[in-house]
Parts: sequence; C-alpha cells; structure tokens
Amino acid sequence: MIGRHSILFLLLIVCFSSKISSEERIVEGKLLQFGRMLSSGNDYIQILSNDLSPELSRLHNQTIRVLCQMRGENCDPIRYETYPFSETKGLPDWTLKKIPNYVNRGYFAFNPTVTPDGQSIFWTVYSSKGKSGNQRIWFSEKDEKGFWRDGKEMPSPLNNDLNSAVIAVLPSNNELFVFGSFGDDEMSRKLQVEFQEKREELRRNTRDEMEFRLKEDQLAYEYLRKLNHLQNKVTVPLYKSYKDKGSWSYPKPINFPDFTNLYLKNNTSVFGGSTLSSSGRILIYSVQQPDSHGKLDLYVSIQKEDGSFSIGKNLGEIVNTSHEETAPFLAGDDRTLYFCSDGHKGLSVYVTKRIGDGWDNWTKPVEVSANLKGVNFFSIPVNSDWAYVSKDGQLYMAYLPHNFRPNPVVVINGKVLDEEGNPLSAEIHYESLTRLEKRGSAKSDSKTGSFSLVLPYGEKYGFYAEKEGHLSVSKNIDLTESKQEDAKMEVEFRLPALAVGRQILLNNLFFETKKFEISKDSEPELDRLANFLKSNPKTKILVEGHTDNVGKKELNQELSESRAKAVADYLISKHKIDQTRIQTQGFGDSQPISSNDTATDRQKNRRVVLQIVE
Repeated sequence: MIGRHSILFLLLIVCFSSKISSEERIVEGKLLQFGRMLSSGNDYIQILSNDLSPELSRLHNQTIRVLCQMRGENCDPIRYETYPFSETKGLPDWTLKKIPNYVNRGYFAFNPTVTPDGQSIFWTVYSSKGKSGNQRIWFSEKDEKGFWRDGKEMPSPLNNDLNSAVIAVLPSNNELFVFGSFGDDEMSRKLQVEFQEKREELRRNTRDEMEFRLKEDQLAYEYLRKLNHLQNKVTVPLYKSYKDKGSWSYPKPINFPDFTNLYLKNNTSVFGGSTLSSSGRILIYSVQQPDSHGKLDLYVSIQKEDGSFSIGKNLGEIVNTSHEETAPFLAGDDRTLYFCSDGHKGLSVYVTKRIGDGWDNWTKPVEVSANLKGVNFFSIPVNSDWAYVSKDGQLYMAYLPHNFRPNPVVVINGKVLDEEGNPLSAEIHYESLTRLEKRGSAKSDSKTGSFSLVLPYGEKYGFYAEKEGHLSVSKNIDLTESKQEDAKMEVEFRLPALAVGRQILLNNLFFETKKFEISKDSEPELDRLANFLKSNPKTKILVEGHTDNVGKKELNQELSESRAKAVADYLISKHKIDQTRIQTQGFGDSQPISSNDTATDRQKNRRVVLQIVE
C-alpha cells in the first residue's frame, strides 16, 4: 500500500520531470554520428529522432546552433541554423549560408523577399495546385530566439488558382506589394450576372417577341464586347494588400494606367519582376516597351499626387543591354539597385548606384560576385550584414561585403496612440522639408499602433500622423549630414481628440533666432493646418506663441506675439481662411514647459501651440 508521503514524493518527481522536459535551451556544436550526436565544448548531447532527423543527418560534421527541447540531458531539436551564424562578422565576401530545409519544407523555392526589419520572409514555391498556375506564396517568421519557424503557405486571398508572388514589403510590415492576377474572374462573373439582370428586365418590358430578340442580341453584343475587353486588356500584374487585425486584405491593383509590356513567350506576356522603394512611391520593373534596348529592360515609374504611377522611363543603356535585365531590388537608401542580367558578363547579379537626384543616371553595373552566378533573386533587410537569395530551388543568405552594401539609413520605429495610450490605426506621412516634396506614407497597426519608416540620409524630414476625429501631430528629424552607420530612432505620437480645449504643438514650424518670418520649410505644416480648417469649417482656433527666457521680457513678449500673428497672416493671406476663425496670443517666456538651463530645454520652450476654442 502506498502511503501519503510516497504519493507526494511521486507527484514531486512527476512535476520536476515535467519541468525538465519543458525546458528549452540553445546549444552550439558540431554534429556527429550523422546528426544523432552534438559535440558542444566538453559535452556530448544526444539528438533525439524527430521530423528534423533526415536533414540533420545530411549535416554530419557541420557546426550548428540548435534550439532544443531538453529531455533530461538529451536534445529534441525544434529549429536550427548552420554556421556561419547570423551575427558572425568578418566572413569572406559573399559567403553563402543555406536556410534550413524545414523552412521551405523541401519545395522548390525562389524569390525570397525579406521584410525591412528582417523578421519575416516571403518566397515563392512551385506547386501542383491551381488550374493554370503553380507558383504560390509562402512565408516564415523568426521566433523570439532568432530561428526561422516552419514555413507556411499564405492563405486566400493572396494565393488563388493563378501564379502569385510577393515583390516587396513596406517597412511597417502591414503592406504587401504582390504579383498576380486578382479580380478579373470576379469582374467576369459580375458582368454575366449584370447581363442576366438586364435581359430579364428587357423581357419584362418588351411584349413583342421579335423586338425582344433584336434587343437581346444588341445587349449580348454589348456585354460580349465588355467581356472581351476584360480578357484581352493589358493590365499591370501588380497589387497591394493591407494587413489589419492579423488578416491580409483582398489585393487591389495599383493605379498604373499607362503600363505596357510587349514581351511574349508562347503567346503569353512575360513580366521580369519589379521592386518598390521603402516609401512605396518608386516602382522599378522589368518589361519590354517600344524604346527597350533588349528583350526585357528596367524602367522606373514615380507615383503622382493622385496615387497613380507615371509612365515608366527607361533606366538607360548603362543599365539595360540587348538581353534581359530582371528581378530588380532597390535598397532602402533609394540609390543602390541590384538586378539580374544575362547581357553584361553572363547571367549573374549586378549592382549599380543612382547618381544625382534623377532616376536616369546610374553608375556602370558591377557583378557582385562570381560566387553568385545562378542566383536569380536578391533581397536585403535594413541594417543587415546579409542578403537573401535563391539558387537552384534553395533559399540562401549571402554575406555582404562593405563595398557592395547600400548607403546607411535611419529607421524610425514609432507608435500612434490616443490621449489615454490606446493604439490607433492612423496614416503616417513623411516629406522632405529640404525640397518641400512628399516622400511616402505608412499605416500604423490597429492592434499595437506601431509603424516604421526608412529614411535615407541627406535631407531634413517632417513626418506626421493623422486620423479622422483627431488632431494631427507632427515631428521632424534633420538627416542632412550623412553618417557611415545605420541608425534607429523611437518616436511616439499622441493624437488628441478633435474637441474644444485640445491643443497640439506645431513641431514643424521653424523660425530663425529672434525673427518671426515664416521659413520655407515651415510651409508644409501650415498648409496642412489650412486644409484642416477647410475640412472643419466651423472650427475656430487660438494660435499661441511662446519663447525661452533668454533676453529681455518685453522683447520676448513682442516676439511671441509676432510669431503667432505670422501664422495667422499666412493662413489668411495664402489660404483665404476667415480671420474671425483665428485668434492669436503671445505669452513670451511666462509659460515654460521645461527648464531653461540647457539649449535643449530652451528649444522646447520656443514653440507655437494650436488650441481648439470652438
């Protein structure tokens, strides 16, 4: 008979064993005995048999880092990576590192596209599924320890019966730029339903059978013409999908009315791939047009104010050859372009740099490495030592030499919250205050409020968050002086509700010392304020001017009043805002929000505030 103390002892053993078996541990070492043993320092750890055993057996004598579910002293492998590891430095140029087979499940994989933060990867696999296509989108994410998880096929709607592929992911990781064919089948069905409805209506309203037959034939001809136009039209095969609350939206075609592609194989249009800048505004794509130098040339299209993409411009004969230039990838610096070509020195990956401010002047392309011959796709996360490539149906990482890396950039990681700290789904726009030009936009995640921007050096930027029913809030960053290293910056936007008494700082309003004239780089901020007032015609505002405590109080008071009045005058004179809707008041140095002990604190006190008064 088992006593109470014996039962308690057995329970403790069970609990303790359960705790041991659930422990996860990262172990590095050399695989021995065809993947059944790991030599780590002075220890030998047995590798238990599971689904990873076949691929681990092929890594005999290789060094790996493995995430183990420890079963006593034995390792039940969960995920792994081979040496060299992701953080390894000083490797030979273009060292190739294979991504484990468990990620792509052994399928023929190509076209890796990595998110700018390097935490997710999309790729294309050949599949037997589908009526007329066999290319489908797969993805994987890194776990909290930095290992790639098992790959998964993307669900509908991003995969359908036709070919699909991810071309680019914007920095906030909630906007996908995809290749495929979405919507034509639905439009065909819609036309057929519409035809039947019109036919039934015609039947109800036409008594004479002969007249009905005649009108029915006319109606059928009209809809047949529409259907033929739909099926034969040349459309850009590029779409955007947005992620909201964990799900991807149905892809919508980008607005590119002048897209053309003349390259056909077996009476089928052949598209050579495309890339999108991190801003989402610059599209580089591979097609054949009347002015092409070869079968497939690279073209650039810039998004216009109305959201449509302009007529593509050939990148020129420095880049394009009489053969094929395909699979472009534009790095986050908006200057470094990688692409595949068989017309320079044989099929390989090449790199070129944009010269100046335009998009038609490039350096002579240089082959990145003979080691990458046969590589046909290329993707680089921001702030990374590695590129992601595909070769012979396998996914690889390639170590980037310094002279082939993109120029440094600054990554803005931010959040948009309401006044209580709850996340908001908002639009974030950024612009060059140096050139007074719009640069791009992003959306914050509805669950977390998070977003990311990638900003190249060389300009002063303003960025702002806006959401209906809230006041827009702005910030700025001066990147006019280039640096040799990538950088990161954390920002937070708190958007007040649009209500009487709420106020915001006009952060992108700039004045020269002791002056009140509106500077050119302040105009975008005031133009947005004017648009806000036009969209809310009953709203009245108070513009407050504040200074630091340097100088005489009387002069500071006068300066604060003059700056507030300068804002009002700009809105009234340029945008014709009714002057009765704008009050101004100067407070001098009487209402500091920070001490005046340092230059940074004094800068905070020199401000213009907008308050809703009605």
